[in-house]
Amino acid sequence: MLTFLQAAPERLQRWQALPRLQLKRGDCLLRVGDSAPALWFVEAGLLSGHFLDASGRERIHAFYPELQWLGLPGAEQQPSPYTLETLERSRLVVLTPAELQSWQSQWPGIGELLWQALAVQVRRLTERQQQWLMLDASARYLSFLRDEPALARRLKLKDVASYLGLTNVALSRIRRRLGAAQLGA
Repeated sequence: MLTFLQAAPERLQRWQALPRLQLKRGDCLLRVGDSAPALWFVEAGLLSGHFLDASGRERIHAFYPELQWLGLPGAEQQPSPYTLETLERSRLVVLTPAELQSWQSQWPGIGELLWQALAVQVRRLTERQQQWLMLDASARYLSFLRDEPALARRLKLKDVASYLGLTNVALSRIRRRLGAAQLGA
């Protein structure tokens, strides 16, 4: 996407003119049941998407750091099944449906680029689902650390635990056991 924008000064200028949302830590971008009024691109910061279980406990299903898209083209009429919340101060580019249509009529290739970006997210979610189904809790934690080391350093342990489907206590035990195993090796 950035290559596409930088290839033509008028595209880059138009991108830079799009509105930005400046959000502080803990701000809610989208709530369960709301429809997304736009596509968002994370320029800076970190967001999480989470569900609430029957007892009101948060279950994080995805993290959205820099250079990630949020939302789906054409989904502005559908209620969101999850909440999007900032974990850090964040800056998002806002691409409304009308603006997206305008971009697509002027530069037809933009739609394909968006779908490619969203396909990457689908692949990441599919890999995560495979880990949930095929790996035990310790292996999921190790896989997360291996696949997302920079992200792991930015997150609170409670957020990592929620993402892995663990309690804070269970994650602490896994970390302690893994630490003892590394020291004994």
